[in-house]
Amino acid sequence: MATLLLPFFIFFFFSISPAQSTSSQPQAAPKSLSIGSIQKAGDCNYKVNITTSCSSPFHISAEIGVLFGDAHGNQIYEPKLEVESSNAFSKCSKDTFDLIGPCTDQICFFYLYKNGSDNWIPETVEISSPDIDTVKYKYNSSIPNDTWYGFDDCQYFPSPSPPPPPPVPSAAGFLPRWKWLASLIPVLLSSAVL
Repeated sequence: MATLLLPFFIFFFFSISPAQSTSSQPQAAPKSLSIGSIQKAGDCNYKVNITTSCSSPFHISAEIGVLFGDAHGNQIYEPKLEVESSNAFSKCSKDTFDLIGPCTDQICFFYLYKNGSDNWIPETVEISSPDIDTVKYKYNSSIPNDTWYGFDDCQYFPSPSPPPPPPVPSAAGFLPRWKWLASLIPVLLSSAVL
């Protein structure tokens, strides 16, 4: 009986664990990587925790940027993480950054960018938000200079046809998000029938 339940417990354990990257090693981003400057349009909060390896230098002077997003093309882009301490990204440290960006589906790609000659070695990066499952990427390798370097586990969806424009806001304020989304359901259903 116990052997019959073992696969169930293994599945249950991994299904409640934070999502992990399926790529084994970080890689340079493809040349076709398109960075959208859409962080101004966002209204979701993200917490990015970066742990620096104990094999890294005591201090670095390089600037670090992040880019992450989902399979639908929603991106959160921060070209230079604002650090409040001179010990940021130092050996054996953990740094936390609060970012605001567009709301996404599940995060499936993450890239770091280093501008500087320091041999900085990130160990792990963890992204969390109230609206998505926490994702953790394991680096344990030096980041090349001036290169977006990381993981892409996305199964990209074809670009959908653009939705109709949202209704013009009234003087009382904007249409709540759920009402706007509810107005799209008949349009989406009619296009699916065609």
